[in-house]
Order: sequence, then C-alpha cells, then structure tokens
Amino acid sequence: MKKLIILAASLLLITGCVNNKPAPKSNPNLPSVKKFSAYPDRNAIALKWSPVKGMSGYYIQKFDNKTHKWNMLVTIKNPYKTLYVDTHLKPSTLYKYRIAAFNSKQVPSLAKEISQKTLPSVAPVIPLEVKPLQKGMVKIIFRPHPNERVEGYIVQRFNDKSTKWEELTNLTPRYNVEFIDKDLKDGKIYKYRIIAYTFDGLKSPVSQTIKVSTYPKPPVVTNIKATNNLPKKIVVTWSSVKGAKYYKVYVNGIFSYKLIAKTKNTKYVDKIGKDNVTRYYKVTAVSAHDTESLLDKTVEAMGQTLPVPAKPLVSTNVTQKYVELIFSSPDNRAKKYLIIKKSGFGSKEQKIIVNTNKFTDTKIDRKKSYTYEVYAVDKYGLISKPSVVEVDF
Repeated sequence: MKKLIILAASLLLITGCVNNKPAPKSNPNLPSVKKFSAYPDRNAIALKWSPVKGMSGYYIQKFDNKTHKWNMLVTIKNPYKTLYVDTHLKPSTLYKYRIAAFNSKQVPSLAKEISQKTLPSVAPVIPLEVKPLQKGMVKIIFRPHPNERVEGYIVQRFNDKSTKWEELTNLTPRYNVEFIDKDLKDGKIYKYRIIAYTFDGLKSPVSQTIKVSTYPKPPVVTNIKATNNLPKKIVVTWSSVKGAKYYKVYVNGIFSYKLIAKTKNTKYVDKIGKDNVTRYYKVTAVSAHDTESLLDKTVEAMGQTLPVPAKPLVSTNVTQKYVELIFSSPDNRAKKYLIIKKSGFGSKEQKIIVNTNKFTDTKIDRKKSYTYEVYAVDKYGLISKPSVVEVDF
C-alpha cells in the first residue's frame, strides 16, 4: 500500500502537463537526479544537474504561474548532457523547475524540484535635463547608462489623444544620450520617458517621466488701426506687445491673409500708389523664440487710400465782356481749381490755376464758343474728375 502511495505521488510530480503529452508513470526504484542547481541571469536561468548512470535522458518541466500547472519544458535524450538554459525570461521573476531521469523505455524516476529568481533588470535611465530650445522644439539629455551591456535607448512621448506612450526614436550607442524633438505645438506641456535596452534584448524599467512646456505664443496684438485719409497709402498702427522681437503685417488676399511686411516698429506704411483702395489688415507679434501670436484671433482693421476730391459744382455768369465761373467743393477738400479752356477743334488748350472759388475770363471772342473743364485739387494734389461748362455767344 505504501509503494502505491509513493508511485501516485511520483506520478503527480512528473505529469500534469496540459498542452504537452504527459510522461509515463514514474518508477521510484529508478535512479534519480541527486543534485539540481539553477544559475540566474536577468532574462535566463541555467539549469545544471548531476548525471545519472544507466539512464537514457532527462525530462525537465517548468511550473506555469498562471495555470498553476507543470508543463514539459524540454526532453533531453543525451544522457551525458548536464546543462540546459531557459531563455526569454522576465527579470526579477521567480521560476520553478523539476527534473527526472528516464530509462530506455522512457520511464522517469522521481523528480527533483528547484526554484530560482532571475536577476533584476538593468537600472532605469536617469534623465538630466529637458528644456525648450526655440519654437516647437525641446531638448532631452539623460545620463549614459553605467551598464556596458546596454546597447541603446528608446525615447517615448505621451500622446494625449490616444492616452498612450508612443516611440519617437531609437538611440545608439550607449553614449548617445541626447534627443531633440521638433514640430511641437507652442505653449503645450509634453511628457517623455526613456527605456534602455541591452544587446540581448533586455529592457530596463521606464525612466522617471519628465515634463517640459514649449515656448508659448505671444499675446494677440490689439488696437490695430488703419488710416482712410491719406493719399495713395495706408498707415497701420497697433499697441506694442511685451517681449515681441518683431511684428508681422498681413493683408487680406483672395482666399486668406498674406504676409506683406515684418517690422520692429508698431507702425507700418503700406505704399499702395492708387486712390480709393480699400484693404483689411491683421498684425501678429513674434517672440524671441520665434513663436507667433494667433492670426485667427486677431481683429482686422480696414484702411483706405484717399479718393480723389468730389468734382466741383460750377455756376456761370456770361456777359458781353467776360465769362465768370463760380466754384464750390461738395466735400470741402478743394484747395485750388484747375481750369482747362478750349475754344474749338484744333485750338490750343489753356491751363489755368485758380486759388479762389471764382474765375473771370475776359479774353473771349464772341464769335467763338468755349468749353471749360473745371477740376478740384486738394492739399495733396489729388485731382477730381472734371465739371464741364460750355459757353456759346
């Protein structure tokens, strides 16, 4: 009865495999492994045992911590072999093994069990510095890993939308400990972490998470004004922005605003060269780090070049001795009047400047007819369209 209990216990030790074919019933009378040792590495464990004379090989099983069952790890058919290395293991993890010798009929002896914990992984990377460099750019520096088995590093950045860490780059060799991240949004906080990896594929724990904010955008430019009373130009002014290196002036194009100027002043003269032109302007500030205030949040300002004066109103007084022209300026802009006198086809025209609102022409021939074109001229020299007066005697 006692032998049956021992045989049942031996069977329980060496079988129980779910996915592998279980070994035959063990025989307690067969010679068994006396010495079974385990030597840990970070991602592997070397199993070493004493040879068993007269046996044909060895069964080695491994305990599954999830299913809590023993699985066949390897069947060694060479009785002289006394070493096996289990690879692809996790650092700092406890593993259990058992070994049994088997005879020519593949009947195993009683199993010998051992437990061993793998060595800790390589230490985490130590970040040293993270700082913004310029617009949309940050720099990360970390300490070179002291372990010579480290081949390189994985730099990760946290994605706020997917809420996942994403790999940015892979840096090699071990002393390549600098990374510059580009094309980032202004005024946003970014999170990074670094993972070292060894030549045999072992990864360190993640480093401490480091945070950095990119340089912010300057405040939106305010109090933008554009003139509407200057000839052939528009003067744009705005309030200064603290810390601005310079300003960008935009004008509304066909589909969007286009850049027309950069200036360090808070004033820009748009020399258009035409009368009665309307334009819409926006101004942004640019910081010392090349970040730019938001164009779409900037209020536009309308400007206009001065139109020509309104053509004058002219009344006439015709006598036997003279023609009298009396002028008035509907927009009160006329500072003087230009009169062009014509007296028939092919005749030479006369240009007359009048600084008052009246002109008396005594040089007339009652046998002729006359045409007077009267133009208003403002203080800038802009000339109106003509008012035409025809005189027949």
